[in-house]
Amino acid sequence: MVFSKYMQSLPNQQTDTIKQIANLTSSTTTSVYRWIAGKARPPLVKQKLIAEFLGFKLDELFPPEEKGGEA
Repeated sequence: MVFSKYMQSLPNQQTDTIKQIANLTSSTTTSVYRWIAGKARPPLVKQKLIAEFLGFKLDELFPPEEKGGEA
């Protein structure tokens, strides 16, 4: 399950989980909201922390980005 979809599936605990992830990764809640919205991607070290915290494998929560061939 991708990070954004997982977080959106937690309507009642989403705010608390966002705060916990922000504290865990030494990030702002604004950054976490941007990661959820897909506007930014956390650095790899933070991805690993988030995946471990949520109980997912890294590549399940943050699949590798596809390289686009835009010219």
